[in-house]
Parts: sequence; structure tokens; C-alpha cells
Amino acid sequence: MEEMDLTSLECPGPFMKVATKLMTEKNLELRVMFKDARCRSMILDAAKLIKCEILEDKNENGIFVIAIKKNGSVEDGSQKDIKLGGC
Repeated sequence: MEEMDLTSLECPGPFMKVATKLMTEKNLELRVMFKDARCRSMILDAAKLIKCEILEDKNENGIFVIAIKKNGSVEDGSQKDIKLGGC
């Protein structure tokens, strides 16, 4: 599982990095660590839009940890135009 330590970034930095990774990789297991609570719901919403599975979602002493699994691509092989929000 790939890990991204984004604890030094403020929102929307962690969200933007995770969303970019999710949209550019077909198969991915990603564990993300970040401190900015505002990004938690944004990352979870992006993962749901892209049909990812949330393996872990917790807060460890002020560090948010989210593990995401993405399998495959869009069913018909075409690229979806997904709009993701920001802060």
C-alpha cells in the first residue's frame, strides 16, 4: 500500500494531491495522513465519486488517516468528467 504523508500541508493541499492520484491511477491502495480536518470530508467525497472503497478512516492524536482502495477504471472504458469541490 502506498503512503502519502501530507501532514505538512493545509487544505486544500491534501485533497488536491489525493484527488489527482485517485483520478490518474486505475488500481491503487493508498494510505493518506494529514492534519487539516477540513480535508477529511472532501477526500471521502472524492473517493465515493470515483467509486473507491474506504478501508480505514480514523483520527490518531490529531492526524487523520484514510486508506483508500481503487480497482479498475470506468466500466465502459470512457473517461468520466468528475467535478470535485474545494475549500
